[in-house]
Parts: sequence; structure tokens; C-alpha cells
Amino acid sequence: MSDLRLESFAPGDPRRAAFDGVRGLPDAAPEAVHAGATCMLAMRGDLPLARCTTSVASDLHGAPGRSGLIGHYEALDRSAGVALLERARTDLAAAGVARVLGPMNGSTWARYRLALPAEPGDAEFDPPCFLAEPRNPFEYPEHFEAAGLAVAARYESRLDDRPGDESPDARALAERVAAAGFRVRPLDPRHFDAELDALFDLSLEAFADNLYYTPLAREAFRAMYEPFRGRLDPDFVLLAHDAHGTLAAYQFAFPDPLSVRGGRPTRIVVKTVATARAARGQGLANHMLDRLRALAHARGYAAVIHALMHVTNFSMKMSGRHQSRVFRRYALYQWLP
Repeated sequence: MSDLRLESFAPGDPRRAAFDGVRGLPDAAPEAVHAGATCMLAMRGDLPLARCTTSVASDLHGAPGRSGLIGHYEALDRSAGVALLERARTDLAAAGVARVLGPMNGSTWARYRLALPAEPGDAEFDPPCFLAEPRNPFEYPEHFEAAGLAVAARYESRLDDRPGDESPDARALAERVAAAGFRVRPLDPRHFDAELDALFDLSLEAFADNLYYTPLAREAFRAMYEPFRGRLDPDFVLLAHDAHGTLAAYQFAFPDPLSVRGGRPTRIVVKTVATARAARGQGLANHMLDRLRALAHARGYAAVIHALMHVTNFSMKMSGRHQSRVFRRYALYQWLP
């Protein structure tokens, strides 16, 4: 390893081209590096072998003080990747952080977590991944562990392949939600900007208790969802208003383009479930998921993926209500100086 060279530079440095060229899965969509991050590169001669970014965030939910973040990790060589991760955590420790988390591309609003290899007895699915899922070579978790990081949080995606089966309590739940004054409707694409503003306001409240959450600026939220303008199926984006007309919950789902068979997708992905604190405990989120499942079945979709749930979140109970199966597991790692 004596010939391995570790370099650090700003995102605008000419070495950025070599950084961008290190891709463990060349077909995986890249994600932007924010201007305040530091790019790191492991080189052997003129050959780039591994890369990552480092940044510092303050007062993430459940992680007080300053947290160091390792993001955008890719490696073509295990030893180079491990050496780079070790340098990244050492540099962040020198900056006085209380912990190092990774992979996290700047915040939980961006891509974070590693996909883990299947465990014995796990089912196989075709296709094996879905749009917006973290994708990485399954060797990467071992790289993080070899560099001294340990699992800090676990997540799952689960698959419900019987969306036509109505839950025994579905009708009673629908009546209860209606009696409480909630009205559920699809997103109105004619008023996309206004709808997006309402979703942003609710998101800041609904996600504030999520582990490692940090607020996002309205313009950044808009930029995340602007590509969906004119492309999403509004019937799969449900908004619930309370008796006073205030947005109380929303669920965002979309047909998975990676599942196309015979010219059309075979499954939908429930990507976001958000409920205001005042509306929780009344069955609203379960009712909205019931409606998404029923719509998916009516449209001919064979399955519903419940995406990227923290293993202790209420969304896991929602998924279990439909006898879902593990699609994939994920982990976020931590190192303590």
C-alpha cells in the first residue's frame, strides 16, 4: 500500500473528473456533490481506485453536536477503499466531530445507507432493485466495517405481492377516518407549485423526529421534486386534509420503471409516508396505504414496495399489516472518535 496516494480537494478542482470516474456500479445514477464538501480520492499512480466526500453537519436529530459525514463512497479496490475511509474518519475526528456517519451524501434528504447482501432464506425478486433505492456493490458494507465503522441504524424495504387482498379492518378504518373529518384526494397537477409548497411544510414537521434528520430549504425541496412535474401519476400521490382543510398527511408512490414487463411496470413503490403529529393515531396512514394498494390492484400492478423504512418506525407496522416480505436490508454506519 506504500504506493497508494490519498488526495483531498474541493468539488471544483480539476481532479473531480477522476473522482467522478470511480463507479462501483456504472449504471447507478450519480448524485450531486454539494459545494461545501471535500472530495477525497485514492490513487495508485495515475489510476483512481476509490473515492468519497466528507462534510460536517450540526445537531442532526438524535445526534447532538457536530457530526462528520462520509458520502459518495465508491471503490474499485478494497484495500484502497478501506484506507480512504480510515483517512476520512481520521480527518473528520481532527475537525472535532462527535461521531462519523456514513455513507450519507450531505443529509438524509439525499442518498444515504448501504444496501446489504441477502441473508439465508431471503426471497429473490425480479427485477432485483427499484428506482430510488440505494445501490452499491455488496462488498461495500465490509469495507466500512474493516475501516472501523459499525452499524448505527438499520432499514428495510418490503414487498407486498397481494395488493388485491383487503385487510380485515380496511372498511372499518375507512369509516373511522371519514368520521374524523379527513378527506383524501389525489395530487392536483394543475396546481403543482402550490401542492409542492404544502408538501414541503408538512414534511418539515412529519420528518423532524426521524433519526439524523436536518431541515431542508424550500428551494432545495422544490429542486428534488421538480423533475416529477408532468411525469408522475397524480393518482398515486395522496393528500389528506382534516376537517379544517389543513393538510394532515400525504403518501407519495410511483410506478417503478425498473419493473417494466410487456411494456408497462409491474409494481409501484411507496416512497414517502408523512403524517402531521396531530393526525397520528387515527388510522389515517394505514387507510391511505389501503387506498394505494387497492388502486395498484385495480390498475393491474402485481406488487407494492414499501420503501426504505427504519426498522423501528411505524411504517414497518403498516407494512406488516399486509404480510409483506423483506425485499432488501440497508445499514448506516458510525465511528466514534
